[in-house]
Amino acid sequence: MITNKTIARTYYEIDHKGNSYHVNFYLRVLSRYDSEFDEDNPAPVKIGTQLTCFRTAITAEDEFFKRIDKSDLTPQIQEADARRDTNTSSLRAMAQAFAMNPGDPQKQSAGQTVLDLMKHYQLSNEDNYENQGSKTLQFCQAIDGNSQYTQAIALIGATVFYESLKQANEDCRRLIDQRNAERAAAPQQRMVDLRKQTDLEYRDLIWITNCLAGADSDEARFSVLVGRLNEDINYYEKTIFAGGKGDEEDPDEKPDGGGDDGGDTPAPTPEPEPTPVTPE
Repeated sequence: MITNKTIARTYYEIDHKGNSYHVNFYLRVLSRYDSEFDEDNPAPVKIGTQLTCFRTAITAEDEFFKRIDKSDLTPQIQEADARRDTNTSSLRAMAQAFAMNPGDPQKQSAGQTVLDLMKHYQLSNEDNYENQGSKTLQFCQAIDGNSQYTQAIALIGATVFYESLKQANEDCRRLIDQRNAERAAAPQQRMVDLRKQTDLEYRDLIWITNCLAGADSDEARFSVLVGRLNEDINYYEKTIFAGGKGDEEDPDEKPDGGGDDGGDTPAPTPEPEPTPVTPE
């Protein structure tokens, strides 16, 4: 059985997490019920009826979240970021090559100047979109604002790579701004309403499950399902609610950094919980 304290904590934390946490948690719950009940082991009527309501609610929320989270601009952002990464790596490689070659002291000094600037602005292809874009912009502004730095770029023959880097960064930042504006225009209240409905259906489902599982005659029948639900809540408490890594990231996309949280909306204020049967 799930204790009152654990249920209340789960409701509160899920309500205050972003849309992706909200959807993923409830889809996990739904999968647990789907794994437990089938044609050979049908759900009790009360659970079956409420499970249908819960499925309808979370499906609607999931579909709406995918719709507002998806953007046709994402592939363009990824392409611009790939160009930015390539030119950053090429520029660094050229600067390092000249900085390590004492054959031409002038070019060696120019290479070291460019390399020092890249280190100073902490240019890294491993950074998220927002941080990498900001640091690259500052780096380019420093180059363009100082004739000595511009000459250093030219002296090591890296002008093409530098100009391509600057253009790719401008493209990436512009596209991210467009996507953020697109997401901000999404109908946020609709998502809030869908979240609230899913919460209500979930709470009723757990309440009914707890009541049936609390009966001596049904305790063994529900032991596996309740155990799995408790495992899921324990997982979320230890890894997500405690500040660990949450949703799975898209392997093809760098994290976007702050201010671009996949269309997340403010969570509704949690409502008082019904008191379920408390296990020993």
